[in-house]
Amino acid sequence: MSDPSERPSESMTGQDNGLRPLSNADDLSLGNPSNSELSRIMSRAGISLANGFPLDDDDDVEEEVDEEYVAVDQEDANEYPYWFRRPPTHHRTKLDELNPFVQVLGSSNVDDCVAVESAFPEQERCSREKFIYRLTRCPELSLGLFTLPLKDDSKPKPRPTLVGHVIATRTSEPCVTDRSMRLPKEWEGQRWTREDGEAVGHEEVGGTIAIHSLAVLPEHQGKQVGSTLMKSYIQRIRDAQIAERLAIIAHGHLIPFYESFGFENRGPSKCQFGGGGWVDLVLEFGNNEMN
Repeated sequence: MSDPSERPSESMTGQDNGLRPLSNADDLSLGNPSNSELSRIMSRAGISLANGFPLDDDDDVEEEVDEEYVAVDQEDANEYPYWFRRPPTHHRTKLDELNPFVQVLGSSNVDDCVAVESAFPEQERCSREKFIYRLTRCPELSLGLFTLPLKDDSKPKPRPTLVGHVIATRTSEPCVTDRSMRLPKEWEGQRWTREDGEAVGHEEVGGTIAIHSLAVLPEHQGKQVGSTLMKSYIQRIRDAQIAERLAIIAHGHLIPFYESFGFENRGPSKCQFGGGGWVDLVLEFGNNEMN
């Protein structure tokens, strides 16, 4: 399944370490104080770094304060994936206005995911029980894009809001199947569930990552959230070399969207989830990209 409102946007590169700021400006990887690009920029600004944070100027010279910067306390730096933010110098997009960052999801995000899934028709939505199962059994295969308002000292610290998500499991099949989408019975005490002699749900050693949901909150559709998430997800899985392929089912009008990321149209899907009418789409990484 996928977000029907998104279309391809500009490319994104760089490995995702689970938590990263996003912008259509250059990616500076703020979590790495030794980053040469960051050092160069800070050097131009006359700012010295110690352990990744600006040092106080020892000279008795009055400093010029750049009002474009937003001050963030040391406590905030440890909690959020940035310790300063500067608006891009070029034209801001709707995605920039969200001040987005991506992060792996977990069982604590179940309610957030249920809210995002409202983007789909009711019969095509992932149930709360399936979110609990997938975000407990294989959270490393999920990814969320959050928006975090800039800090306002006059208001309580804002809570990040999940805007869009990618939810997936593993399967040994080359495409998404109804069995891979099912919720296994009594799964809590089992690593791998078999029913009637066949694997059901997440298969720990499956070489295919079956994407069950690419969804974006309705009020944030049309802001390149879905395409940004998909680019980040593909890059994350490709760099980690943990799968032979990605697979997803989608309706026909979204075929060009997924083909723009390298997915191949494998024809009508046998899945009957949500009433059927799906198309199988697969992105092959190749055996040399899997550990």
